[in-house]
Amino acid sequence: MTPVPTGASRRATLLLLGLVVAALVLRLVGLRHGLPFAYNPDEGLHFVPRAIDAAGGDLEPGYYDNPSALTYLLAAVFVVVDAGWSGDLVSGFDADPAPAFTVARAVVAVLGTALVPLVFWAGRRFFDEASGLFAAAFVTFAFLPVFYSHQAVNDVPTLVPLTVALVGCLLILDSGRWWTYVLAGAAVGLAGATKYLAAPMALVVALAVVLRVVRRDERPQRALLLLVGAGAACVGVLLLVNPYLVLDFATAREQLTGQSSLAATAKLGQDAGGWTYYPATLPWAFGVAPLALAVIGAVVAVRRHPARAALLLLFPLVLYVYMSSQDRFFARWFLPAYPALAVLAGYGAARVMTWWRERTSKRAALLAIPVVTVIALGQPVVDAVRSDAVLTRTDTRTQAREWITTHVTGARRIVVEPSVPGSYLPAAAGFDRYPVRPPYQLYETSLGPELVDDYRAGGYCWVMVNSHQRDRGLAAAVDDAVAYYDRLEAESSVAARFSPYREGWEGPAFSYDLSFNWYPPAFVRPGPEIEVRRLDDCAS
Repeated sequence: MTPVPTGASRRATLLLLGLVVAALVLRLVGLRHGLPFAYNPDEGLHFVPRAIDAAGGDLEPGYYDNPSALTYLLAAVFVVVDAGWSGDLVSGFDADPAPAFTVARAVVAVLGTALVPLVFWAGRRFFDEASGLFAAAFVTFAFLPVFYSHQAVNDVPTLVPLTVALVGCLLILDSGRWWTYVLAGAAVGLAGATKYLAAPMALVVALAVVLRVVRRDERPQRALLLLVGAGAACVGVLLLVNPYLVLDFATAREQLTGQSSLAATAKLGQDAGGWTYYPATLPWAFGVAPLALAVIGAVVAVRRHPARAALLLLFPLVLYVYMSSQDRFFARWFLPAYPALAVLAGYGAARVMTWWRERTSKRAALLAIPVVTVIALGQPVVDAVRSDAVLTRTDTRTQAREWITTHVTGARRIVVEPSVPGSYLPAAAGFDRYPVRPPYQLYETSLGPELVDDYRAGGYCWVMVNSHQRDRGLAAAVDDAVAYYDRLEAESSVAARFSPYREGWEGPAFSYDLSFNWYPPAFVRPGPEIEVRRLDDCAS
């Protein structure tokens, strides 16, 4: 049995503080990217606007595709900021949303930073101090947690209660005290109240109880009673933070059913299967060396600490099986597994370091820590720093807007593909945008070459084409969309082009991850490739 550590050493505490500072800096640099526009529709539509409503007194979300924990947290922060510093963050949102999005992103960045000491705690409790430090380092620098700590969405905030729940499950296994059940259950409830994908963590709580019974550490009757208590804590916290799941049950059920159906519907241009897609994301999203170390850690843990290994492996495996069975998939949907993966990778790194020390000379053993650290963290550090550098540069959509505002005069009739907020080129500024009807997810299937004639007839002589829309239609080989873009290219000229790529580099093939998170080294700034085209023989 692994001895339970009682406290971090002074050196470990200093190293952890260094990681926390590094994590915060990485998550704050580039925080205002894109503003005043939130180009990520999940960020622009799901949380901040509803938090503004809640801060103004309307607590009923009327929206259940995502749970309300982050919305209410942001609302509380907005109220405090309004009372103490701003005064018009809520009331001035429609006129200038940038302050609210900045504050919301800062909240997520702080939560992403708080994950670092929590994962250290988890790694130290599960194994040892070295494992905890490496685990904390992995979540500090791994690309995907860093990137989504810059977005006011619920992916990273969910990891905080999930990590607490993971430790709570270990505490159940090790001590079985009543409060450990309450802690684990409440943490699962809060995680589920932040993102529904956290719900399978409840299975890990049940597994911890079963393991105690199998090891004869707990009588079945008492274990069942305590498990019921954990379930009550889970449901209680879930409903406390999401009361309208009950108060507006009919609407919640309808929307949740629709959300489940949506996840089971393939995205246009997404042709790989989830079974291979999610493993393929880990080398860049988590890191090649950290992933290899997680495999090593899992193998060693299964042999030496099977019960602990089971607690760490169950949730990632269940999440993988469930998400891979859906017809649409995104790397961020596997983020809830990252705390457990980081702990396993931390344990793997610590075991490799110990193996090196035990099998080499004293002089060579001195190299164990720096060499393992550099190999383990080299890629994540480079990726995180490069990502921050990209986020500090002007988005191509902002560049295009500045050009259009200056150069498109007269009637200002323009076709804008649905990849920007409604306020991007507003009617108040004299723009007449060609009407694009929802659902915007099916925009490419609504295209056809005859639209070019409609543009001319209506005097819409300017067309703003962006690769996020164009490339998904081309990737899906939608015949009418291909014909539309071919005709548009033949019957218009490029007035301005804005590229996110390094000079002389080509962009990656279309991906719902890599085209939107700008991970590939080809990217030098955020945004899609944009062409502003002027139709031939068109009078506005």
